[in-house]
Amino acid sequence: MPTSLLAVMADGIGDLTLMSDEWVDAAKSILEQEVEKYRTHLSPNDTFTLCEVAKNPPAYLKVGSQLSWWAKISGHEVEVGTGELGEEDCDFKASADHSILSNIARIQYTGNDPDLVADALARLQSLTRWQIHGAMPEHPALAAILRDLHDNVGARTMPRFVFMTPEWVTCARHILTNRAKLPKYASDFFDVEYTFSEEFTETPPYAFPNGEHGGFWVHCEQGSLTVGAGPLPDRLEPADMLTKGCYTPVVPVGRTVNAAMDQDAMSAQKQYSKLAFQPDPDTGLNPVEQSSPSGNATMPEVLARIFVPLHDELSKRTSGELPADYMTVKTEWAAPQSFDRSAHYDASWLRYDKVDIYGNPRG
Repeated sequence: MPTSLLAVMADGIGDLTLMSDEWVDAAKSILEQEVEKYRTHLSPNDTFTLCEVAKNPPAYLKVGSQLSWWAKISGHEVEVGTGELGEEDCDFKASADHSILSNIARIQYTGNDPDLVADALARLQSLTRWQIHGAMPEHPALAAILRDLHDNVGARTMPRFVFMTPEWVTCARHILTNRAKLPKYASDFFDVEYTFSEEFTETPPYAFPNGEHGGFWVHCEQGSLTVGAGPLPDRLEPADMLTKGCYTPVVPVGRTVNAAMDQDAMSAQKQYSKLAFQPDPDTGLNPVEQSSPSGNATMPEVLARIFVPLHDELSKRTSGELPADYMTVKTEWAAPQSFDRSAHYDASWLRYDKVDIYGNPRG
C-alpha cells in the first residue's frame, strides 16, 4: 500500500471532503470546463448520468449516514447536484464506504504507471462492500471528460487514512513541514531544538498486521523539521514531550474536529474521555500517559503555533472505522460514540473483517 497507493495519489493532502457541498461545487466547475474542452467531440445526443453514494461520512459534517452526488452530461449541457438518484435515472451508480471512496478519488490516472494504478485500485476496492449499477461510458469524449474530472477534483479531495498508520503520518508531515517553511515562523524557528512523540501500543491487526506500534514523531533542529512514523528512533531519544498508551481508546477523540463541535458533541466527548481514560482498576495505570523523558516538557511557542491546526486537519483525514468494529475491546472503548459517527453508522460497508488495509486476506 505505501508503494502502490501513495505513489499514484495526487500531490498534497487535498482541501475538500469528498461529496461535501464545497466538493460538489468544485466538481461542477471542473466538469463544465471539461465539457467545453471536448465540445467539438460531443453531439446533443451524447448523454451520460452518474451517481455516487458514500456511506459513513465523517461525523463532523453532520450529514447522517451517507453523502451522495450526481452529474448529468447532455451534449454541451451540464447538471450537477447533491443527493441520490434512483438506478432508473443513472447510466452508472456506485455505493461504497466514504473513507475508501475518498482514497480512490485521490488516485491519478494520467501520467502514472497503469500497473501501479491497477494495484492501488484493487487493494482499495477490496476494503469496502460495493453496490454497482450500469457502466462507465464507451464514448471516447465522455470517457475522457470523466477521467479528467476524476483527476482534477481528486487533487482537491482529502484522503482518509487509518489513524496513526504510516499513510496517515504523511498528512501530518505535509501540514507541519509546510507550515514550518512559512516566513512568519522561519526566524524564530531556527533556534528551536525539540522532539515530540506519540506512540500507541496494542494496535489492531487490520491496520498494523505485524503488530507494530502506531504513532508519529517530530524532531526540530536548526530550522529543520522532520516527521516520522511509528515510535521515536533510539538516536533521537529522549523525547521532550511523549504521549504513550493504548491505541483503541484514543481513536474517537483523535477523529474529532474541534472547530465543528457543538455543545452536545463536547459533552459526549467529555463523558467518553472520563470513562475511557480512567486508570485500570488492577494496575492503577492510565490507558494513555503523557510525560517528558528529557525534562523539557514546555513546547517552544513558535512550534506550538505551527502545531495549532494539526489536530483538526488530521481528523478530517482520518478514516471512519474503529477497532471495536472488528475486535473485542473494553466495554468503555467499544460503543460507537455520538460525537464520532452517525447513529446509523454501518460497519458492514468496510471489509477489514475479510482483508487487512493492504488488501491481503485475513486468517
